[in-house]
Amino acid sequence: MHRNRNLDVIRAIWTAGDTKTAVESAINMRDQAVVVDLLNILNLRKTLWTLDLCVILLPTLKDLLTSKYENYVMSACSSLKLLLISFTSLINNTIKIKPTGVDFSREERYKKCSKCYSYLIATRGIVEERQHLMGKLGSTFRELQLLLNQLE
Repeated sequence: MHRNRNLDVIRAIWTAGDTKTAVESAINMRDQAVVVDLLNILNLRKTLWTLDLCVILLPTLKDLLTSKYENYVMSACSSLKLLLISFTSLINNTIKIKPTGVDFSREERYKKCSKCYSYLIATRGIVEERQHLMGKLGSTFRELQLLLNQLE
């Protein structure tokens, strides 16, 4: 019942068109099942992903990678893969050059990319450990490892 109530709250925020707040609310509920439900929707709707969502979700994705529930791990892996495919080149190109002068949007993007980079580097150790697993989970982690290796 608790999960349904949480999902109703998230659905109301989501339907109002505020994806970022819906994600933040799901994370703040500290209910991994609700976060995974939301991730599964985001994974199907790739255009909803933004740099802001990456910054918000990466710490939670890292936690989900070590979950005892395989479907949570797979959802986190799918999100991480999508994020890496979509944002690695932006992150790499942005953090290469520290912003100078008064370009607030560039400076904000630099901060977000730096945070994403740090979170992704922190995630790398978990991926390296788990890539030796057998089966689909292991091959998924090996694929993530290849994508993480593209970070400079």
